Amino acid sequence: MSELLVQAHPIRVEVWTLNRPAARNALTSTLAARLLAELARAEADAEVGAVVLTGAGPGFCAGLDLAEFSGADAPRGLVGDAIRRARDFSKPLIGAVNGAAVTGGLELALACDILLATPEAIFRDTHVRIGAMSGSGMTVFLSRAVGRGWARRMILAGDPMPAEVALQVGLVTELVPMPELLDRATALAGRIAAMDPALVSTTKRLCDATDRTTAEAGLGLEAAALREHREKGRGWKTHP
Repeated sequence: MSELLVQAHPIRVEVWTLNRPAARNALTSTLAARLLAELARAEADAEVGAVVLTGAGPGFCAGLDLAEFSGADAPRGLVGDAIRRARDFSKPLIGAVNGAAVTGGLELALACDILLATPEAIFRDTHVRIGAMSGSGMTVFLSRAVGRGWARRMILAGDPMPAEVALQVGLVTELVPMPELLDRATALAGRIAAMDPALVSTTKRLCDATDRTTAEAGLGLEAAALREHREKGRGWKTHP
């Protein structure tokens, strides 16, 4: 059984499903390697305009599979590589969070550009609880997504964030009943994929870069990107 299901849609969107439902889609080295391979393939494929990432069964992702990664010499770095690669993916990555996103699963969700979730979804970091430290950006990106207070509460106390709070603080943009979640996320991805792919990619990279710097430096990056856009002769276009 494949640990990652890939389904293509005619609207230039692919749906990737983490497919270990009995283990709440916990990440193995095999699954991490497959994610890395699919990210590279999709990035090079002009027919892929956006990707929706979700989980099979009742959970989004429970983090690392501790049965495989509990050993001192386990290849945990492979999972970190997959999460960082997802964060740097040049095409829009839409997370359809269908249940719990925990620890490494939360880091994977944070790597997405936009999150939709079911009302039953929860977000939780258990690194400190299990005696581990993040190597995939939790202490950097969680506070930017949910604010300082909630990030400290989640990271230090391990408290879960319910879906309703995630919506209030802006971690997710919409709560959608489970039967409608994938359709809603795919439709959103399709609207983005219908835009100029080069401009979408450039704008996404610009958003990522300005997120990580000061406002003044960000304005400089935006101005440089605009000059490059004009030099390439790109003009105004109307999209649905």
